[in-house]
Amino acid sequence: MKKIYRQAVMAVILNPDKKFLIGYSPRDKSYKFPQGGLEKGEDTISCIKRELKEELDYHLEERDILNVYQEKIAYPFPPDVHPVFIGQQLKIVKIRYNPKSNIIPQDDEFSVLHWISPEEMNQYNFEYREKAYHRALEICELI
Repeated sequence: MKKIYRQAVMAVILNPDKKFLIGYSPRDKSYKFPQGGLEKGEDTISCIKRELKEELDYHLEERDILNVYQEKIAYPFPPDVHPVFIGQQLKIVKIRYNPKSNIIPQDDEFSVLHWISPEEMNQYNFEYREKAYHRALEICELI
């Protein structure tokens, strides 16, 4: 069976200081944006709402969605990481942070969260996602 790219979404959550949220994933042993795979029949907005709730107990309100970009980013997984997928292709959702909502890691997806500026990205290990994340920030007009 030929492996394919997993269809997914990622959140670029911006605070009032124009910093965005990343977290350390103990499972992946690197930093990443909040993100997750689309389930069968799920649209982009439903998926990002579900993922943010599952991963961070964050309740996304549609009025805080700044943009859903048509251009996607993609990155390959390291060899033999996944039996079906060779990597992820992600749609980007730019979000205005709502301070009334929680941002609390809910499972082993994240252990530590940081608000960082684009200039601080090189201080964090994003592993095989680094080039794709850089492109995502370009798409969001943050760099």
